[in-house]
Amino acid sequence: MVTEKKWTDPVTQLKGVGPKQSQLFGQLGIFSVRDLMHHFPFRFEDIGVRDIHTIMDNETVTLKGKIVTPPVVNYFGGKKSRLSFRFALDETTIIQVTFFNQPYLAKQLELGQIIGVYGKWQENRQAILGMKLIRTHQDARFNPVYPTTKGLSQTQIIKAIRQAFEDYLECIEDALPTMLNDSYQLLDYPTALYAMHFPQDAQQHQQAERKLIYQEFFMYQWRLVVSRQYAQEKQGTRILYDVDALREVIETIPFELTPGQKQAINEICYDLLAPYPMQRLLQGDVGSGKTLVAFITMIAAVQSGYQTALLAPTEILAKQHVQSFNQFFEPIGLRAELFISALPAKEKQEKIEGLEKGRIRVVIGTHALIQETVNFNNLGYIVIDEQHRFGVNQRQALLDKGEGVNYLQMTATPIPRSLALSIYGEMMVSTIKERPQGRLPIETIWLEAAQSERLESHIKETLSQGHQIYYVLPLIDESEHMTEIENVLAVQERLQVTYPNYQIGILHGQMNKDEQEIAMQAFKSNDTHILVATTMIEVGVDVPNATMMVIQSAERFGLAQLHQLRGRVGRNQLQGYCYLIAQPKTEQGIQRMEIMTSTNDGFVISEEDMKLRGIGDVLGLNQSGIPHFNYANIIEDQTILQVAQADVQRIIEQPTLIESAEWDRLTERIQQTVVHI
Repeated sequence: MVTEKKWTDPVTQLKGVGPKQSQLFGQLGIFSVRDLMHHFPFRFEDIGVRDIHTIMDNETVTLKGKIVTPPVVNYFGGKKSRLSFRFALDETTIIQVTFFNQPYLAKQLELGQIIGVYGKWQENRQAILGMKLIRTHQDARFNPVYPTTKGLSQTQIIKAIRQAFEDYLECIEDALPTMLNDSYQLLDYPTALYAMHFPQDAQQHQQAERKLIYQEFFMYQWRLVVSRQYAQEKQGTRILYDVDALREVIETIPFELTPGQKQAINEICYDLLAPYPMQRLLQGDVGSGKTLVAFITMIAAVQSGYQTALLAPTEILAKQHVQSFNQFFEPIGLRAELFISALPAKEKQEKIEGLEKGRIRVVIGTHALIQETVNFNNLGYIVIDEQHRFGVNQRQALLDKGEGVNYLQMTATPIPRSLALSIYGEMMVSTIKERPQGRLPIETIWLEAAQSERLESHIKETLSQGHQIYYVLPLIDESEHMTEIENVLAVQERLQVTYPNYQIGILHGQMNKDEQEIAMQAFKSNDTHILVATTMIEVGVDVPNATMMVIQSAERFGLAQLHQLRGRVGRNQLQGYCYLIAQPKTEQGIQRMEIMTSTNDGFVISEEDMKLRGIGDVLGLNQSGIPHFNYANIIEDQTILQVAQADVQRIIEQPTLIESAEWDRLTERIQQTVVHI
């Protein structure tokens, strides 16, 4: 009985791939034939034959010629060997060829045979130090070089991949509709996949890349559309709020909302009216007023009779949110309650009962909210602040405390909308771009340590004006590995000596919760004038009187983090300043400093940071289900991403553009993972 071949077959189905080699492939994440076909080279060596007169000393090249002396193997130093022969490139040019430690090649060589030799040219010896023997009739010009692991050679990988295509080429289907392949003159998928490994030339490889990138984006976007449609079929909690009552609440706010805030409120409230659960991302630059938007939409849910919860990543931020909410809305009878682990047992129990019985309508807290002991009476809407600081399971645990709960995520690491749609899956996206009226762009200055006089002069001036200063460092105390970086305790001591008439405080993660609270309150009340801190103050801390941020060893921080820290100042009508004390030793470090001093735009900052460090490092998406693509790069290939998004939308709106069989094939294919398009 002949078993039908499928490219999901294990790699052990391939001739020559036994258990040991299969285990090594597994270390590379290769388990199936399909995995193997998607294990792409990270570079190509150009092994095209060169004219000897065009090459330079020590250049790696391929030379073609005839073997004119018998190959001889000499052994030395134990098992070491040297294989040598003379090689005629033409009637007048004869060179020496030497292969070290490859004695088995002698069996493949014959006097008079025409071959290619790939290796390093040695001008003074008129010889080539061979690396690879090339049978010019069967090897492509471009030699693929693959990521590998110890014990698995390039030759073994190439042999297995060639075998995979020979045995399974007919199993590779093109998922894209014919209309799209024709419109963009794309290679068919089997050809493109083969050309990713063994291209005829550089142009064909570029065409293969173009096909793969577009297809990965198209299939992912298609999946998002279907996911949204599925989500909209679920029964949700409809927030049938009173528009006039909500407008009255907004009118009590002592300033005008920005156009971006108003639009975000409208988008969120429109979603809350829908019969399916809202899933929306609210993104905006540091200080753009996202939290107030969240508060207002939470009030819409409360006015409709539902409970609402806001999950914050730290106790400091949760407390600040409670204080801000109550400052705005307690005068009109709306109050938020704090729920954190550090509450006294009696108070915590009272709040657990208040939530379960529905007496508490607005709760703001930390991870403590997702404990099993916390239950709600009729939870209708949750907000998760700095969503990337929570894992998928943590966010889901809060959602599971109600039926069909509406869900808003917030992030202060803004990215282009098209990119956000790809990263955050089926969520819709609201974006606030403007800063509140009257706020000035923060002036950012990059100094080296030797230029400290300028900084000290500005610190004195700032303190004399009654304003406060953040002084941020990457370390708490001394470290034997990073002795060149001043630490929090040492800097506090130094600054106290330099500015004896002012109070210098500290804030870091090794302080207990009470100590942190005391330090933060002292800074808020202006009893502390300079706060020397770690990055604990990165998110959410709001002290409008602080007008200067000093970041020591700034080259050790990513761009997005530097921008978050900078956003702690300039939070009123006063001019804010950010000093970056840095002596970067790398080109990337210099780039970061130059970018920070050239723009205050958080969208530009985060995109540049992603280019330098990668999406996962910037957004902290290890647990959040960010899509993994085999080849497409959602930063560098944004133009293709936008085209794919538009094409998916066009086909959804006009289904007759493609054949019914193609529609069915797309629907079937999205059941597979993004990795295997």
